[in-house]
This record gives sequence, C-alpha cells and structure tokens, in this order.
Amino acid sequence: MKRLAVLLAALLLCLGTPSLAVAQLGPQNVPDGLTQDDSDPETINLDEDGGFSSLQIALTFGGAIVIVSLIAWLILRDARGKAAAVARGRTSTSPAGKAVAASAAKKSAREREREQARKRAKAKAARGQRKRNRPR
Repeated sequence: MKRLAVLLAALLLCLGTPSLAVAQLGPQNVPDGLTQDDSDPETINLDEDGGFSSLQIALTFGGAIVIVSLIAWLILRDARGKAAAVARGRTSTSPAGKAVAASAAKKSAREREREQARKRAKAKAARGQRKRNRPR
C-alpha cells in the first residue's frame, strides 16, 4: 500500500511540473503598455566586426593541422617499430630482449645452425619425455 502511495505521489509531481513551468513564463496574451518611452530604442550596429580575423582563423586551422599531423606521425612511427620487431621474430621490447636479438645477429651461420640443432634436440627430448609419462 505504501508503494502505491509513493508511486501516485511521484506521478502527481511529474504531471504538475509542466503547468508550473508554463506559469513561470508569465501571461502570453498581454497587450503592450499604455505609456510610451520617449527614448530611442538601442540600435544594433551590425557593421562592427567582433569576430576572428582571417589571419587568426588561418593560424588556428594551421595549428590544428600541425598537431594532428604530429600525433599521426608518432602513432605511425611506433607502429612501424613494432611491426619491424615482429617481422624479425623479436616480440620483446625490453632491453634484455633487444640485447639477445643483437647478439643473435652477430653470430656466424655455423653457430646459428648449432643453436638450432640444440633447440631441436631439446624439443625432441621433451616430446619423448611427455610420451613416456602419458597415462595408459
């Protein structure tokens, strides 16, 4: 019962607000005053230029173009750096990852082949170990 009373009170308040808003505007059909002021109404001088000059507009747009171009250049530079690292097989951007990649580039072809053979042998041994430890 309390919920219904609260709901009805909220509904009544919501319906009453448009009429209150109209009341704040004042009467709409009121005739003009009976007395006339002798003072001239203020004239608006439309010739007075209060906007931006063409130089200011050009500088604003030029500055915006420079800023957007700078942001785009920074994003592309970062993206190219990441793409080049992935293409070379290096995904780590840490200093340690860079040092490992630099030392790998200095190795001779024979050393790289030996390293690959060791990796293959290690992987083969790990596969064999997993096969031996499978539940039967």
